Amino acid sequence: MELNYLIKKFFLSTFIKFIASVGVIVFNISIIYLNDKNTLGLISSALSLIVFLSIFTKFGLNLATLKLTSIFYENKELNKINNLILQTILISGIISLFIALSLIFFENEIAIEIYKNEQIKGVIKIFAISLPFFTFLQLQKSLFKSFKKPELSSLSDIGSILFFVCILILASALMGIKLTSYRISIFFLFACIIIFSINNFILFYIILKNNKIIKVNKFSFLKSNLVKSLPDYFSIDFVNYINVWGCIFFCSFFYSSSIVGSFTSVYWLSYSLLFFPLILNSIYAPYYAIVSKQKNINEEKKLFYQNRNLSFLITLPIFLILFFFSNFFLENIFEIYSSDFNLIFKILLLNSFIRIIFGPQNLFLNMTNEQKSLNFVLIICTFIQILLILFSLIFLDLIYLSISFLISNLIKHIWLRKILFRKLKY
Repeated sequence: MELNYLIKKFFLSTFIKFIASVGVIVFNISIIYLNDKNTLGLISSALSLIVFLSIFTKFGLNLATLKLTSIFYENKELNKINNLILQTILISGIISLFIALSLIFFENEIAIEIYKNEQIKGVIKIFAISLPFFTFLQLQKSLFKSFKKPELSSLSDIGSILFFVCILILASALMGIKLTSYRISIFFLFACIIIFSINNFILFYIILKNNKIIKVNKFSFLKSNLVKSLPDYFSIDFVNYINVWGCIFFCSFFYSSSIVGSFTSVYWLSYSLLFFPLILNSIYAPYYAIVSKQKNINEEKKLFYQNRNLSFLITLPIFLILFFFSNFFLENIFEIYSSDFNLIFKILLLNSFIRIIFGPQNLFLNMTNEQKSLNFVLIICTFIQILLILFSLIFLDLIYLSISFLISNLIKHIWLRKILFRKLKY
């Protein structure tokens, strides 16, 4: 990859990714200051549920699309791209509609029997309607990366959606409209629809217009490439969810909404350390697939370590500032004065930094035909992680939960390191 191209894509991606990263934090701040942590906890619980269900509505299609479309686009196999897009829309559309209707139908049972909180009832219904749009946003994200437009992929991030929600919240506050969890849910639905429409316009009327790939000559299922790969990609997507959202998701069943709200704020602030690495990953992702197809191990090795080293150098000073001045950030941004939450923040921050030290192992192995080996490791480590998290929630507290999260991820990274060395033939 040329240095000039990398620099150009990095700075173009940084602006939108910045909005996406800031969106999550600003959203938490907005809810805390304009309402309360209980409302933030309710919305966070609903968000974690919808993101969880989107794993099933995508069923690995986002990762399969990223890899296959990157290769087809590089080889100018336009009809295959058409077929892939149509298959993706068909499969995910049917599944998401079915799950959304099921959520609406069983909303009362989910709120009372599972969450034991009647306040979340109306929120679940609106988020269920949002599910199909949210699913397609994640698929659009993969297409942007495949078409070498990583700077646009962040438009579909949860942070970008929440940033748009923040604008609607601010407008409502200025007009004197009372902010409730139900209204915030409606704002989320509206934001998904608007961003989905904007993405469609960019994809089909700007990026794909000149390539004329929206015309299908012959529709057929790419059995060997798409359908057979979905179970592996689904497993990887599920594991990624547990790795990112797992703590929040499980906490929502054991703690009050106000505590979930505080934990969510601390968690996402620690996760913001991955801001620049995720930008670099979105730039490098299609090239991992391309050089793997060319069986160029030296180039694969070069790209992986180039990505890892850049991420480390950029994030090291940010990590040190957040770690040593953690009290300042928690107290002044989220009004969190608890020493326990300060310790939790530092543990979660270490977890994010460890991920940077080991490099983008998940992404690299996924894009270079090692998804079966990756899948096996992730399933085992995720199972261990879920057991540790549940044990901590049932018998211990959130501090031990954070430690469990850190330990399980460290085990995973060390194991993947061995597979990476085998792949790169060390």
